[in-house]
Amino acid sequence: MNRLYLIIGITLFILIIGATYNLNNIDSKNNKNNENNKNEVDYIDEVLYKGKIPLPIENFIKVTSGFGYRESVVNNDGKQISGGKSHLGIDLVGKQNSRVISIADGEVTFSGWQNGYGNCVEIKHISEDKKFFYSFYGHMQDNSLQVKKGQKVSIGQVIGIQGTTGNSTGDHLHFEIRTNTGSSKYAIDPAPYLFEEK
Repeated sequence: MNRLYLIIGITLFILIIGATYNLNNIDSKNNKNNENNKNEVDYIDEVLYKGKIPLPIENFIKVTSGFGYRESVVNNDGKQISGGKSHLGIDLVGKQNSRVISIADGEVTFSGWQNGYGNCVEIKHISEDKKFFYSFYGHMQDNSLQVKKGQKVSIGQVIGIQGTTGNSTGDHLHFEIRTNTGSSKYAIDPAPYLFEEK
């Protein structure tokens, strides 16, 4: 009889150890899967073209400010917060919390905060005729930037979320195309590339 109890006890012990091992193994796999999901790259399912290059924002609604000189914008205190000089990009509005995407394959040359631009990203690309150009994305939400300097990105890859950081009068994306890095003085009007001529 004692021998039977001993066999039952050993069998239960082995079953408990086996069940514990399996549970630990499942938890370990789940943790690895969660870590892999954090490292996954987010893409827009279908990039939207209205011109030669895709729109850098999903759920596009309208352009709120074009390229070139624009009048001063003042707040309720009479302080100038925008305008009164050349606007070196184009302001695009999507639905609230719309994701911002890279317009082409390239390498991130800046990702972070820049004074009036707030949270922004600059990406270096190579054109079909083998010339460098840069796309620039400004005013994105705090803690939304999804790329780092030196990172390779692909067309349609999400780089952040539209916002109103820096000198901004509302939720939007400030978008520039630059023919040289480090200075917005090399910015060109992106509208002919984003939209077909009317």
